[in-house]
Amino acid sequence: MPTFRYANPFVIHWGAGCVERELIEELGRLGAKRVLLVTTRSAVLDARLAPAVESILGERTAGRVTIGEHAPASSIMAAAQAARSLGADALVSLGGGSPIDGAKAAAFALASSLDLAAPGAAERARGVQLSRVLPHVAIPTTLSAAELSSSAGFSATGTREKVGVASPLLCPAAVFYDEEMAVRTPLALWLSTGLRAVDHAVETLLVPGEHPLPHTTALEGLRRLRSGLLSVHARPADPHSRHACQIGAWLSYLLPGAAARGLSHTLGKRLGSRHGIPHGVTSCLLLPHVLRYLAPRAPGAMVRIADALGGVEAASAVGDLIAELELPQHLAAFNLSEADLVEAVRPLAGAEHPLGELLEILRAAW
Repeated sequence: MPTFRYANPFVIHWGAGCVERELIEELGRLGAKRVLLVTTRSAVLDARLAPAVESILGERTAGRVTIGEHAPASSIMAAAQAARSLGADALVSLGGGSPIDGAKAAAFALASSLDLAAPGAAERARGVQLSRVLPHVAIPTTLSAAELSSSAGFSATGTREKVGVASPLLCPAAVFYDEEMAVRTPLALWLSTGLRAVDHAVETLLVPGEHPLPHTTALEGLRRLRSGLLSVHARPADPHSRHACQIGAWLSYLLPGAAARGLSHTLGKRLGSRHGIPHGVTSCLLLPHVLRYLAPRAPGAMVRIADALGGVEAASAVGDLIAELELPQHLAAFNLSEADLVEAVRPLAGAEHPLGELLEILRAAW
């Protein structure tokens, strides 16, 4: 019989100023006294982001590390080493998917004693069963939804291949959606990660089988994301519009594992870290064409997606939203060769999705 298991964090705070009001209480609940802040260079330079969080943490601040785009494995291990040497008993991540996944991966490295920067580390990690990890509290400032899952992606050393680790224990203990921090995120980054959230909702609706709760929330997430993203595009500094997007992103991801394995996501991961394309942008480039390709296989889901986005046809509704938000639409802008396209799709090709058909998706996105 069908079964649903919650795989999201147990505690989610939202609203303006929730970090200032609730963060210390959450850390107290976790027994955290020495906290390592995992963030980005841009957040460090913004007085209302990393410095503000450090001020709230006060004497609990053990140190700070930064994680770059696509979470390079070397940065993960630097964070793990910092946590160990500083005696951190909890992690707080602040930023987008890279620092949030970076904190999860660092916690995995510490708990498993695996060097994630070593060749083949992700393959060795698959057999590891964790019994305890450092608790992690996430403060997302984009719409990547990395804070809602128990897996962590990072870029392998040398190849820059996007690989990952996973364990139920890696799911953050608490999440804070604070629109006062969200308004600090640059418009283009906010909107493109918003399309990543749209991608999560769409891929949730395309997962085979009966999923009444995730399907219901994914449709509502699409409605909130469309209106919220268009409002942010018109009024970037409006915290209420940012808040609407945050709630939409949360609702988009109640089936995190299955949604992250959808075709748009897997193709995007093959292109993103290897060619320096942000994952939000890969969703902008690929999602309409993936939907057009999959439409004959899931006609009912396509009708629901189109209706939630206020369109007649799913692929066109997504494409129209991307155009209205003035986001990237053409893969040609990223200077990939035909060989790069073949290399991207080859590991994903099989009976369900032949290599030629996958290549046609990328060529349609060109």
